[in-house]
Amino acid sequence: MLVVANVVLFLLTRERDAGASVGEADTQMSVSTGAVTSAPPTPASAAPTSAPGVLAVYGDGYAAGNEEGGLGAAGWPVLVAARTGMTLSLHAVPQAGYVSVGSTGQDYAGLVETAPVPDAAVTLVVGSRNDRSADAAEVLAQVQQVVNDVRAAAPSTIVVVVGPVWSDGEPPADVLDDRDAVKTAATAAGVAFVDPIARNWFAQPTGLISSDGVSPTDAGHAHLADLITPWVTAALSQQQ
Repeated sequence: MLVVANVVLFLLTRERDAGASVGEADTQMSVSTGAVTSAPPTPASAAPTSAPGVLAVYGDGYAAGNEEGGLGAAGWPVLVAARTGMTLSLHAVPQAGYVSVGSTGQDYAGLVETAPVPDAAVTLVVGSRNDRSADAAEVLAQVQQVVNDVRAAAPSTIVVVVGPVWSDGEPPADVLDDRDAVKTAATAAGVAFVDPIARNWFAQPTGLISSDGVSPTDAGHAHLADLITPWVTAALSQQQ
């Protein structure tokens, strides 16, 4: 719990309101991304002097990117890894969630089971609006299971759970219920929880969300990288 408190305290002093809250692109591509390393920018907080290690990301189409934006080097996971100097291990499947089964036949627990990252310094689990129709109790139980599985695979990793995002400033009630279940489970598990909806990540989606009303553009992925990088930097600081 001390780690979570430190991460949240670090970020409350840094994060400013960003316009907007994004939604999940159900048409996005499956992704498994290998090493991406680069010198981080010069943020308010100094980057670690030693190699930061591996960044594991489990997610849905928002982490995978698609033809509307975020493919390859334009995707926010690649950008975050580059900015923090980390090696990226990305496991993202369209339509997947904690309960929702994605295009590969896997939910998040399945992704963690088939692609564990034992050397991850930081693990992000992101989403998912795909669980909006799922029972809240089932979502809560699955979040706890995924966090437990990640910790079992990588005992030294710092886990950060990023809740579902929405593509405008008016998320429907079932998405809010999904968000609440993820938040409750993450808090109970003692990991940092990031709430894109409450933080208005895509409340002003112009230029950030494509014409399909769901998928982030390349600019939207850059926006996500701006918002997520500080959380990864804060988590890394707990590893020093």
